[in-house]
Amino acid sequence: MKMSEPKKIYVRPDKTVVLTCPHCGKQREVHTSLFKGKSKLRIKCCDVFRVIIEFRKRVRKTPQLKGTYINHSQKDSKGDLAVLDLSVTGISFTCLSIHLFKMDDEITVEFMLDDEHRTIIRKDAIVRNIRKSSVGCEFTSDGDLAFEGPLGYYIMYVLQ
Repeated sequence: MKMSEPKKIYVRPDKTVVLTCPHCGKQREVHTSLFKGKSKLRIKCCDVFRVIIEFRKRVRKTPQLKGTYINHSQKDSKGDLAVLDLSVTGISFTCLSIHLFKMDDEITVEFMLDDEHRTIIRKDAIVRNIRKSSVGCEFTSDGDLAFEGPLGYYIMYVLQ
């Protein structure tokens, strides 16, 4: 029997997840430490199914957006970027000058959403990780109000 595509499940604040068997519908609450690193699970009916356990605190989406950055820590150097993923608390992007970024660089990113209003988002951010082909940043403003603005609406309702 061919196994179905894995279902993404999110970890609750108490580090538990609710597993729902796609075959029999039975549910089970489990602490994530019991199966960290596993992707194949079994509940009661003996059918095996796959899951992806998402430990991130915020929903992250992968829109096809272009934009620009200004790296204030590198003499206000500028460049174009392509958004790889986006959340209300951060952004991951690729650009031609990844090798110039350093951890904790202070930058400003600007990009246009592909919503009906073509909303322009401009955010200050701090570089938190640098990989071979991407830069990951944490936004430095908004805090708990992040979901209330246009970016929060876009991520929760426009991107599906």
